[in-house]
Amino acid sequence: MKKYISRATKSLAILTLISAVIFAVGIILIIADFSDIALQIGLTSFGSLMSIIFVTCFFAEKSRALIIDANKIILPIGIDKNGKTVFQKTVIMMDEIRSVESKFNKGDKFIFGDCFFYILRLRDGTNVTVTLYSYGKKAEKEILEIIQNSIA
Repeated sequence: MKKYISRATKSLAILTLISAVIFAVGIILIIADFSDIALQIGLTSFGSLMSIIFVTCFFAEKSRALIIDANKIILPIGIDKNGKTVFQKTVIMMDEIRSVESKFNKGDKFIFGDCFFYILRLRDGTNVTVTLYSYGKKAEKEILEIIQNSIA
């Protein structure tokens, strides 16, 4: 079993830790009775709010893991199944996949870069569209190789 986690997870964990440290410094300044009350309130408020935001984003991103087992693939929330977005994890048995097609999507170069949409065509006629760019180029290639090897 192999688990792929998005590249943003590590950044969000680091930002959460930095925010927690800022919050802790604010608390320490309050306990130490530091004379600048604005700094105490600012650090405590900013650290606590940013910690809440980043820890929430961290766990949300961590739940988007893609898991590949010997006989199945568990896709994260938000894939496209026959043109409709699915808001739950999707389990696909490897022997159900008939073919994989890639479709290039040109990004806008400002916010979104170029990426591929991968269409998994299943034996029952279902088309599952998934993007793998958030896992990194190396993981994207590895995931595709595993899926394509299961078809052959």
